[in-house]
Amino acid sequence: MATLRIHGKKWQSIIRIAGHPILAKSFKSKTDAKRWAIETELKIRREDAGIAKIKYPTFNEIGLRYIADVSSTKRGFINERNIIKSLLKESWSAYPINKITPDVIGKFRDRQSKTITGTSINRKLDVISTVFTTCRKEWGYPASNPVLSIRRPKKSEPRNRRLKDSELNLLIKGNHTNEMMRTIMQIMCETGMRSGEVIRISHDHLKGSTLYIPITKTKPRTIPLTAKGLTLIKNANLPFKTTVDAVGKKFAKLCKHYKIKDAVVHDIRHNSLSDFMRVKKLNVPETMLIAGHKDPRMLLRIYNNLQVEHVAEKLN
Repeated sequence: MATLRIHGKKWQSIIRIAGHPILAKSFKSKTDAKRWAIETELKIRREDAGIAKIKYPTFNEIGLRYIADVSSTKRGFINERNIIKSLLKESWSAYPINKITPDVIGKFRDRQSKTITGTSINRKLDVISTVFTTCRKEWGYPASNPVLSIRRPKKSEPRNRRLKDSELNLLIKGNHTNEMMRTIMQIMCETGMRSGEVIRISHDHLKGSTLYIPITKTKPRTIPLTAKGLTLIKNANLPFKTTVDAVGKKFAKLCKHYKIKDAVVHDIRHNSLSDFMRVKKLNVPETMLIAGHKDPRMLLRIYNNLQVEHVAEKLN
């Protein structure tokens, strides 16, 4: 409770609250002294109760901070950064984070569902959720995570697209394909590597007929190489001066030029892993060693599809 007293020609307000230093301030009028005492005491008690008014940053601000402080330390830095940058283009990124409600994110999910798959939407929601969690646990802003309160879209069916030999031949040998893209695609065909792994290898990673892949989606691994794969890597100008995004966009342009529909650069890896099992007769554990998969279900699905194809070929 504040005490008011006349001190000289002014009114002095004194606040004494247990656990806090004594506060005192002088005013010309009793009214001003009383008002200050009430407002200051209320503020202190609100702070003690943890309900002080907080200046929340916008999602734009925490998104950029997350890219600089957190995302840049991860292996998947580029993909995560690109997702965040796309989120920063949303109108709600200008909102203070305590104003980004489940309703806001739910409407964002619904808009996204008109143009991209459920799996892609979930990737974006995962990033939003991670940013909010980091903001709360590490940066001290008590804003709730809106992603936890919304319905998630169903995951998309995994892609079963296998490029035809004629399509691959056109993509690799076509006159619209530059030397770097040609080499990247050839290495993917011979090794089963992801495009993001291929562009980061160097000649120092070669050891005999094996290749050490330091930067991967999961963890570093060493893979055996075919004679052709070894020659391609030895003769390549490494490391490739490009990015995962640039490779994906260039591949899309090539597909458009060559009139190849429903294809993404990752389908080349799918083709390669399929051929390891179908042509090279590798079993699932052996192919997992090359692919770097932790879960055999992906390769088992590919293998089962190949069995159906083989039976159909034999029937005809």
